[in-house]
Amino acid sequence: MEIPEDCTHDKVNFAFVLNQFKKSEPLKKFYRTIIFSKTPLKGLYRYKDEFQIYPLNLKNAPNQSNVSDIPLIIEFWYDTKDNAKVTVFDYQNLNEWASEASTQLNRLIQITNLLSVISNYRFFYYRVVDAKWTKYFPDDVNDSNRDEINNSPSQWSLVNYYYPGISEDLQISEFAKPDFPQVKFYEQNFYYYYNPVENIQKPITLPHTINLILERYFSLNNKERNVVDSAIYQICNALDLFSTMKSLSFFSAVSSIETLVNYEFRDEILEYECDQCKSLKSSSRICQKCGKPTWGVGAKFREFLFKYVSKQKDAKKFYNSIYDIRSKITHTEYLLHGENFMSFDLTDKTKEINLRHLEAIQLSRRSLVNWLLKKDT
Repeated sequence: MEIPEDCTHDKVNFAFVLNQFKKSEPLKKFYRTIIFSKTPLKGLYRYKDEFQIYPLNLKNAPNQSNVSDIPLIIEFWYDTKDNAKVTVFDYQNLNEWASEASTQLNRLIQITNLLSVISNYRFFYYRVVDAKWTKYFPDDVNDSNRDEINNSPSQWSLVNYYYPGISEDLQISEFAKPDFPQVKFYEQNFYYYYNPVENIQKPITLPHTINLILERYFSLNNKERNVVDSAIYQICNALDLFSTMKSLSFFSAVSSIETLVNYEFRDEILEYECDQCKSLKSSSRICQKCGKPTWGVGAKFREFLFKYVSKQKDAKKFYNSIYDIRSKITHTEYLLHGENFMSFDLTDKTKEINLRHLEAIQLSRRSLVNWLLKKDT
């Protein structure tokens, strides 16, 4: 950037220079950070020139085979023209920092949530730097250090991934070219059925349709994007709550499907007898027995799944069982087994319900993915 000729060294208008510098900054910026998964990533996946993920390969970055949060690298770009105006702070430079940091973070949320729904694996980052009581535990436990471990007190520490030099290691101006093989892809027809449970003993894989799914997502209009992002968010809630709040997890999985159902049947018209209590006067759906108008909530749920997931012989029974559990959680005291109090009373029925929980999450994934692939473009 050139300084105007009429500006001598001691008369430079620094506000003007700073403004000109900002105007010359690139709109497209590359960003690298460390995220986590519960299943190890063994290969590289890159979607066009949008983003890429690959195993942690930074020399000084800490890694440990026994931890449940496995670090990996994500790189993506964002556009600074998407920076929203921030005015909550007294200092302009702080407002500008918060604006750009929000753009980075929203892009990170978008990509990690997308990958978590399209794949069978939850990609996440530490949203909150939290303080917890922890206890030191070495990589290797043996007779020589057992007493030290048993006698060491708990310590206050931060849930945070850090090491000296991390800031420098994460600086990039273009996508890196890491030396890793491609992630393995599997046919979508059985991908969501075959061993979809997180496991540290197996590698992350992806459905063979992932590029097309992402292409369809990024081509959505604003209204469709809002609907899909809401459904994605609810699936991610279902994943995050899977072990700790099972009933809410189940409810979130089914709610994500209902979000798409509501949009799919958005043109259906209901006429009310009373605007206060919403009793129906007319509807496009009629009770087959009495002929009165109905809301058709369950029917629309099944029709959506018949269209986008499966209409095989036993599909209706399966969809009904999923929706029945959702209704019991919503409208009664019903909770999934072991939700409220510890219980080891595992019966065939409780095992069936636990399986239904996992099936509900996979059904929500398949619903969203197939809606993106099959919807009219």
